[in-house]
Amino acid sequence: MSDDQRQILLAVRGTTQESLREKRSRVFSIVSTAITLFTVFIGWIVQRVAKLSLPETLLFVCIILMFWIGNLLILIDIRRGYIKTMGISVRVEEALGLYETKVFDEEDESLFPSSYLKPIKGKHFQKFELILSCSAIASILIVIIKYIY
Repeated sequence: MSDDQRQILLAVRGTTQESLREKRSRVFSIVSTAITLFTVFIGWIVQRVAKLSLPETLLFVCIILMFWIGNLLILIDIRRGYIKTMGISVRVEEALGLYETKVFDEEDESLFPSSYLKPIKGKHFQKFELILSCSAIASILIVIIKYIY
């Protein structure tokens, strides 16, 4: 591999690593903002003295559903992009020899463990999707309970 090719691979790896960090940050920001908004919204509903009417209940449930589904679709899209970007990063790392033994030193282990080569599924993103979903469902249940009681 020529020096030019190696420099291109290093630049691509830097770009993909920055993109992965940005995607993680976006997911955390979206989920924390959504949970905060659900909490504030439900706090406002619970502190109301008056019982919710049926139209209010339906409106609030629809708002929560739209916000939940919209954010969930965004998170799923980010997860897909993360998986693709991670795949590119692994290919670049393989091309740089980071998974081969005795490339950079005489150790019998590679710089990166071979477990990094497993297919990426973005399971940690799915946990955030689950947290968002649980918050939305809890919010909907609280709105319905406020209508009933």
